[in-house]
Amino acid sequence: MIGPRLRALGGGVRAGWSRFWFTPTPGATLALWRCAAGWTALAWFLALGLDLVTFFGESGLRPDPYYGDHRIGVLQWVGGDRMLWGLYVSGVLSSGALIVGRWVRPAALVVAYAVVSIQLDNSSILNAGDILLRIWLVYFALFALVTPSRILGIRVFGAPASDGSRSYPSAPTWFLRLVQIQLTIIYPAGLFHKLDGSTWRHGTAALYALGLEDFERFPVPEFLRTSLIAGWVLTYLTLAIECTVPFLLWNRRTRRFAICAGLALHLGFDYALRVGFFAWAMTLGYVAFLTPTESATIVRWVRSSATWRPLVRRRRPVLEESL
Repeated sequence: MIGPRLRALGGGVRAGWSRFWFTPTPGATLALWRCAAGWTALAWFLALGLDLVTFFGESGLRPDPYYGDHRIGVLQWVGGDRMLWGLYVSGVLSSGALIVGRWVRPAALVVAYAVVSIQLDNSSILNAGDILLRIWLVYFALFALVTPSRILGIRVFGAPASDGSRSYPSAPTWFLRLVQIQLTIIYPAGLFHKLDGSTWRHGTAALYALGLEDFERFPVPEFLRTSLIAGWVLTYLTLAIECTVPFLLWNRRTRRFAICAGLALHLGFDYALRVGFFAWAMTLGYVAFLTPTESATIVRWVRSSATWRPLVRRRRPVLEESL
């Protein structure tokens, strides 16, 4: 009796594993993620452009950086400002290719390696957003190596169908699953370190963060900086969101609420504080939790909103009546 039950249990586990990782779905979410990753990488490169030589150049902050054995950046073998600018330009062009969905496989490899090489040349200036963006791009580069080009280049607006609608071909889901799991792990890992600090346990961490004037991006109401009650609410609300979001994201009924709560948390911090590209990188993680229908709806809304419309309607010519 036990043998057949164990075999049935093992078969169910294998079927569930295969269904979770490898069930094809319409590629709307994958196309949206690729396009969003391209825009994020492009913004990252452009933001770095003015200070590229200062941070990473031969006469910059670290003219002789230390490279560990595990670091594979090209700048440790072929240094110099010319190579640095070559990586930069190739990263910008490859980011654009990801956006439009052309030459995606080489573009994914180039942009990932460019980001890895530049970041590892001076890791002292990086924050969590830079590292997470690097992780996403490396994941996608590995995905691009084993995925057909017709899947990688799915048009973000879909292919026009005969009835006027837009359709998306089926695509593998294991890459999006990998992003989902990575995002889910981030919160408990961060929560573990937060609870190790007394300010988070005492409910004053938000006051300290909002009081960092050097990191202020946009102004916030004064009472949020000085009120102990407001600081207590913001601190414990942050902990509550980070504690519950990993569970709510995997429930169909609460998934949308979790996405909205998580995005509100990170966009709120990004509004008040200059935390680099952390909110951008976390948003990429949430895109992976969208269903194909939701992704297609978002793309359709963006397309309709971005369609140019003349602000002033042209008046029809009025023919003068002959006298």
